[in-house]
Amino acid sequence: MKTWKKAAPWLLPGILTAVAVVWAVAAIGDTLTAQAHPAFAYSVAVLYDAVWLYALAQEAAHRRQGSSARLPKTIGWVFLPLTVSVLAAHGLLAGDVLAAVVGALIPVLAKVTLVMAIDRDRTRISARAQAAIDRTRATTRDRIAVSRAVAQARADQTKAAADILKAAREAEAEAVTVTHDAFERYAEVLEQHPVPELDGALPGLVSDSDLEALLSGGVPEPVPALGTGGDGPSGSRSGTDDGTPEPESAKEANNRAVAMLAAELYATDPPPSKRKFREGMRAQMNARGLTGAWETIDALYDREKALTGQGGGQS
Repeated sequence: MKTWKKAAPWLLPGILTAVAVVWAVAAIGDTLTAQAHPAFAYSVAVLYDAVWLYALAQEAAHRRQGSSARLPKTIGWVFLPLTVSVLAAHGLLAGDVLAAVVGALIPVLAKVTLVMAIDRDRTRISARAQAAIDRTRATTRDRIAVSRAVAQARADQTKAAADILKAAREAEAEAVTVTHDAFERYAEVLEQHPVPELDGALPGLVSDSDLEALLSGGVPEPVPALGTGGDGPSGSRSGTDDGTPEPESAKEANNRAVAMLAAELYATDPPPSKRKFREGMRAQMNARGLTGAWETIDALYDREKALTGQGGGQS
């Protein structure tokens, strides 16, 4: 009995609203079929009435809980004259004035009775209570917004820290990889080009003074046979008191051998190019265990070339 008493005020507005919706769908769809396909025309009519019904339902819900229903009320009152105009125009186009008048009155009656039912059913509260409700809702919305902002900030901070840690780990891994590749390459170079071991000491390098003396003085004289004595500037080899020649240093012997090798390789007809001379010198020096920089080889080539141009023959 209590349920029936509560639903009775909504019975007449519900019937009138249903009739108005059906009539509006039929009128709008029939009017639009002259310009569009019937399926499209009636679907537009259904959507139009669906928006109108949704606005009426939202207005009733807002009034029942005592909140503002400004937007649903505005939509409802805007749709009412539009619906009345469409129904009246449809009746006039059909040539039936009575149908036009009745069709136009149906949505008006539905709207009026619905407003009365809503006013009777809504919760009546004072302006002060409504203001308190609005303040509570505003505070709640602010707290929710702040909580969401804090959660988003924490999530961004965690993501940024994870990105920084990931970048650091990737940099460390790349550094380890580069170091490992460098050591691997170093080991390969050592295996392909081993350093010769000569009694624990490397062969002597040609200094600038030795190179200058070698270039300015030409190819050194051959070593005289053992046993020939003499000293001083007469050209005889100096030696010890008992006639034994002094032993030649390893550096002097290496430089002498490199100079003689250069003269031998250049003495071809025609003379070799600088590139072939360098290749031949390096190959012969490696084969004979001789040492010398590329600058020394180039200087010897220039010297042999100059001597050939001046004297017409090899030294």
